Amino acid sequence: MVIRIVVFITALFMLSGCLESDKARAQFENYQSRLANVVNTEPLPLEKSAYIELPRKRDLKLPVDDVRMGLLDAYELRECGLFQLIADRNSILGKVQDAFRQLNYEVSLLNTLELCLADVESDALREQLLNAQKQKQRQLSTVYWNTLVSSDAWRQQLTPASVSLIAPDKPFPHSEALLAINAYANLSERDADIVSLQEPIEKQRYLGSVFHSMDESTRWLNTITKQLYRDDLLVICGANRDPTRLNYLRNVFDKFFIGEVQPYLSKINGLYLDAQPALETLHRQLPENEIFLSYNDAYFAGNHYQNFQQAVKDHVGYWQQLFKRCNVKL
Repeated sequence: MVIRIVVFITALFMLSGCLESDKARAQFENYQSRLANVVNTEPLPLEKSAYIELPRKRDLKLPVDDVRMGLLDAYELRECGLFQLIADRNSILGKVQDAFRQLNYEVSLLNTLELCLADVESDALREQLLNAQKQKQRQLSTVYWNTLVSSDAWRQQLTPASVSLIAPDKPFPHSEALLAINAYANLSERDADIVSLQEPIEKQRYLGSVFHSMDESTRWLNTITKQLYRDDLLVICGANRDPTRLNYLRNVFDKFFIGEVQPYLSKINGLYLDAQPALETLHRQLPENEIFLSYNDAYFAGNHYQNFQQAVKDHVGYWQQLFKRCNVKL
């Protein structure tokens, strides 16, 4: 019993430390509480989170049938490299290769098939190679999809690194991951060394953290905007009116929104925009999948980014109407 209590207390301290270090969340909380204090009300409870979790690997991965080719000992196939490529794939190590290496093999196989077709003289062998090429070309999009939704590297990339938001006061390293994500989104059948994209995609956890921080920023902004409209009648202004409350609000706006929250929103906006071209490219070329649809539309197609932009617009819109009503010059 004593051990359980110690473990529980330790977990609470660890959780407390995580929350205390979440400076972005603390900025939103501070901004909201300051606004409520000025008009002597209580902060509104946060809206429900809109973040969408990445669906499970087993629900997304699609089967890929083996393509059988005979006559692989033909002299022409040894000369053009196809025999060795397939032999390596069928080796013990080849059969347990990860998703990126599987994709790399499929692209290499298509390139090698094209080389072999240029040199092969046997009509029967040519027909077999053409059939194999057509089947592999049809399968390539499935292998590409499986790498994105089931590889450990991509699943690391598409999930947040922690429950904390991206820090407002620290650089967010993502340049290598962004280059790799762009390269993956624009792969062609001529590309080689796909495996080199795996490490930066896995190690720099960029997209999932941006998606999570963007959704949480939207959540906080929408809640605070509703709170401001709720308390709007408590802000009295005009001739012969005490301007104290309005002046306090103006100070909160200047110090905590313009000074802290707005720069953070700009940071998240910029991080998403850096990845947006690659995300839109992925969205256009990925197959329709009902289970992946909500996640795809939210982050790849940009629906949640539009929600984020609207939340910023609505929040700034409240301040604009308040300052106009009270004839405050910014």
